[in-house]
Amino acid sequence: MLSTDSLETSRNLLQAVLNHIEDPTIILDRNYQVILTNKKHVEMGAKITSNPLSKICYEVTHNRKRPCSGKNIPCPLDKVLKTKAPVTLKHTHFDSLYNRVFVEITASPILDQQGEVLYIIETYKNITGQNKIQSALQRSEMRYRSLFEQSGDAIFVLQAEGPQTGKILSANRAASLMHGYRKEEFLRLSIADLDTPEHAAKALKRIKRILEGEKLRMEISHKRKDGSVFPVEVSASMMEFGEKKFILALYRDISKRKAIEAERDTLIQKLKHISRTDGLTGLLNRQHIDIRLNEEMERARRYGDPLSLIMFDIDKFKLINDTYGHIAGDQILQRTSMIIKDTLRASDIAGRFGGDEFIIILVHTDIEVGMQVAERLRSRVAEENVQINDSQSTGYSISVGISQFDNSLSLAEDFIARADAALYEAKRKNRNIVVQSPPHQEPAC
Repeated sequence: MLSTDSLETSRNLLQAVLNHIEDPTIILDRNYQVILTNKKHVEMGAKITSNPLSKICYEVTHNRKRPCSGKNIPCPLDKVLKTKAPVTLKHTHFDSLYNRVFVEITASPILDQQGEVLYIIETYKNITGQNKIQSALQRSEMRYRSLFEQSGDAIFVLQAEGPQTGKILSANRAASLMHGYRKEEFLRLSIADLDTPEHAAKALKRIKRILEGEKLRMEISHKRKDGSVFPVEVSASMMEFGEKKFILALYRDISKRKAIEAERDTLIQKLKHISRTDGLTGLLNRQHIDIRLNEEMERARRYGDPLSLIMFDIDKFKLINDTYGHIAGDQILQRTSMIIKDTLRASDIAGRFGGDEFIIILVHTDIEVGMQVAERLRSRVAEENVQINDSQSTGYSISVGISQFDNSLSLAEDFIARADAALYEAKRKNRNIVVQSPPHQEPAC
């Protein structure tokens, strides 16, 4: 311990020692008067004159006319006098240009022989740059937190390594709203707990791919706390803090988008159906039946499969319209299409050729089996009795022509013309019958 005499006699030596200390340093007595200062302190202090000794510390360095006090401007000397132990705290001083600087003060007591504080050594470390960095980091963190919390997408920070890989470390407000969990509940869960079973099984593999440098973007399904499932689009990447790696994962609820896509797909299918379907009968229209016939002819030509074509119309259809009206005629056309659908196989193709004419493509069917189908169809129609109104009903019949494909038929129109010729022959023979077109014969040499 130092006495007053020893301190006085060693003043020069002590001053030399102080001047070699890199940080501004002063020695004070119990009354806060400056006893000694070093060169660094003189360079820093704005209020220090050529003779700072005997001045009060707050006059010298703090640019104040009264002692420091309170939480915002704490006095390190008060704490040292009370505790008789070193104290470190942050404070503000003024530099030689009267700029406010942030310092970290370390105040250490010099005790007398009775253990009482005799002098106090204060050392100042300029932390203005550090404080600016910290303030910038705090502002950055506030901006990040604001973006984190205000985002409409669910944001999760996940553990990327170790036995708890995939554990949720942080989640924003949108994640809570989207999944129905409170934030503290998320911290007890892994991201796999939010995945549906088929996706949960692949969660660790996805994290491994991300750690290998892949930026993941995909659509999966998530579960809410109540068990309901909804589609999400996930975008995930790796981030590093120091030596630790984490996964940043953003999830967007795409339920509305999926609903819109489903409605769009349904509309497209309806438009496709309308574009290829006859509105009255529900069978294929003329344009599409031509397309399908060309496709089946090409298949039969390539693979040698049999193919037959039926063409028929309703006998005396004009008379039906004239007698009962066009609404009755439409009812008969619709009834006929129902009979066709009930009679044919799923692989066969039927369409309305125009007016009261219908066409049926019998795939993988030779003329013998085709004749049986045509006769069954004619017979079913002949048994029908259509109710026109409360007091009237009528039966009707069809005339049928059938032809078989051969390689002499290069165009769909040729095939249709051959079946049409057989239909004409059936009508010439008093109707309500099936007529087979004669087989093609190569011309004699």
